Amino acid sequence: MRIGLVARFLGEPIGLGTYAVNLLRALDSHDDEHEYFIYTPAWSDVPPLGPRFQVRRSYAPRGSRAALTLWDQTLPAAAAAREPVDLVHYLHPAGPPFSPGRPVVVNLLDAIRWVVPGYRLPYPYDWLERRAVRRADLLLTLSESARADIESVLGVPRGKIRVTYLGGPPLDPEPSSKEPYFLFVGGTEKRKNLTAVLEAFKSVEGFELRVVGANKASPVHDARREQSGVHWLGHVSEEELVELYRHATALVFPSRYEGFGLPILEAMARRTPVIASNCSSIPEVARGAAILVDPDDVEGLRDAIRRVAGDAGLREDMTRRGVEVVSSFSWDETARATVAAYEELGAVR
Repeated sequence: MRIGLVARFLGEPIGLGTYAVNLLRALDSHDDEHEYFIYTPAWSDVPPLGPRFQVRRSYAPRGSRAALTLWDQTLPAAAAAREPVDLVHYLHPAGPPFSPGRPVVVNLLDAIRWVVPGYRLPYPYDWLERRAVRRADLLLTLSESARADIESVLGVPRGKIRVTYLGGPPLDPEPSSKEPYFLFVGGTEKRKNLTAVLEAFKSVEGFELRVVGANKASPVHDARREQSGVHWLGHVSEEELVELYRHATALVFPSRYEGFGLPILEAMARRTPVIASNCSSIPEVARGAAILVDPDDVEGLRDAIRRVAGDAGLREDMTRRGVEVVSSFSWDETARATVAAYEELGAVR
């Protein structure tokens, strides 16, 4: 089968970029049967890939949502028609403006735009994403929780949605020394629920809270609040984040909504315990290896932080179970599930 992959976010430091580059690498190592054509903007950072992958670059202004949306609607579909390919897979929520005469797969990583207040895209971008979802032959998403949201909020039949979990980072061979701080990843974005963590930490002694992520003024961000023992690190490099995970006493991640929740696996891969919320996709990813709390229960969150801080045996047990969980998520499995979706559409075409 000849498969066209529309990859607009390659090299971008966001979830869609992480997903795209890791999926391509896993397809390269796992799938030796199909041929791939990557349609991407000229400035994209495409990883080194084997001979079954051919890259088709085309001009797209960087940083302009309108221009990149127009690119989504025109150049990839035209290029795919020239090859021709047997199937087109958009690795982000977009699609061709007309039927290309071949199956179309679309990635919708989560339903945050329609589930969480304040995240809805302006019209017509919202309309275009809905149209892409409606017209796709198959949707890929990241969790059963996201699948249920897409089904209920967007009215997509459950049988049209497939779950392809993300892979976890490589597991550290040995635990690192721990320092007296808890780590929070997500900045002041409202759904990440930093406000509850700050309240919980007001009476936690002997530990710092280190906050990674943006703290900007926007409709979906809370105002930054200075507090004793809280260190605002802002954006950090990938290498710095890995070191922060490694040496943290625990990750605190009481997010109100996640399509997947990759920080959970990132912490577990560094042999660090996780405290997280009991909603959305988080229990599905944590698989019993984290302490889960109601994101609205500040006292419950404070109690969980104190328990982890004061009980070395609990931390050791959580770390052991976390290693088992992160080892069960692999990008090779993501690739296998994705190829199975391709072959399913090829069989029913």
